[in-house]
Amino acid sequence: MRLLTVILALCIASSSGAQDFSERPLQKLIDCPSAGGPEKGSYDFELRAYPGGGVLAAFTIGLINRFALGLSYGGTGVIGYDNPNWNPQPGVKVSYRIINESVALPALSVGFNNQGYGTWIDNLNRYQFKAKGFYGVVGKNFLIGSLGEFGGHFGVNSNPMVDDDEGSLDFFAAVDYRMTEQLAVILEYSAAMNDNDNASIGQGKGYLNVGFRWTFAERLAIDIHLRGMLINQNNKTIQRGKNFGREIRISYVEHL
Repeated sequence: MRLLTVILALCIASSSGAQDFSERPLQKLIDCPSAGGPEKGSYDFELRAYPGGGVLAAFTIGLINRFALGLSYGGTGVIGYDNPNWNPQPGVKVSYRIINESVALPALSVGFNNQGYGTWIDNLNRYQFKAKGFYGVVGKNFLIGSLGEFGGHFGVNSNPMVDDDEGSLDFFAAVDYRMTEQLAVILEYSAAMNDNDNASIGQGKGYLNVGFRWTFAERLAIDIHLRGMLINQNNKTIQRGKNFGREIRISYVEHL
């Protein structure tokens, strides 16, 4: 009886206190898309600095309710003495939230994103970490008493433009934990089933990323990402060590 009472209390707390994704101005994961997005008339700017002197700038705007459009561009060697190796084309992101989060239902979004991450590898015609391409993702928030707010995310994706195996399906999952209004931890995993084809540089472990977020101003945040914790890649083309990558992301969101 006591156990049932505790379970009911947790369910009531998670349902009544959870915020919708649209009410969380910096709702984003690391590489994986979420079911959230900017509100109508708001824009989101981010700047990443990643290994190899890489810099990636991205801009996303909420054009109408539930619909967002974004652009990104960058390259490696931007920071340093060598000549920059710019990405071959800008990244394009389009997303639409089909279902808003409610007490009973998770949020559901579909979209497209051709922006990969890490080094662009010319001879393989792909990014070190492939772009998601077409995707669908569901997400739900849970507020559990004084423990903080948890978010769960699950999605599937396919990128026929870079997957040799006719756009094989992949899946990803993530959790985020907001300890306070200022501090959050993100854990995401991509199975990388589409990284086992002729242009593969994966070893079948998938990609595990960990992020730490500090929202030090109302709409300004800085993230530290630990990328590829499973050491899934071992390819001389990438010119990487046998360690996980580290990167920094600065995000800012504002309303028009």
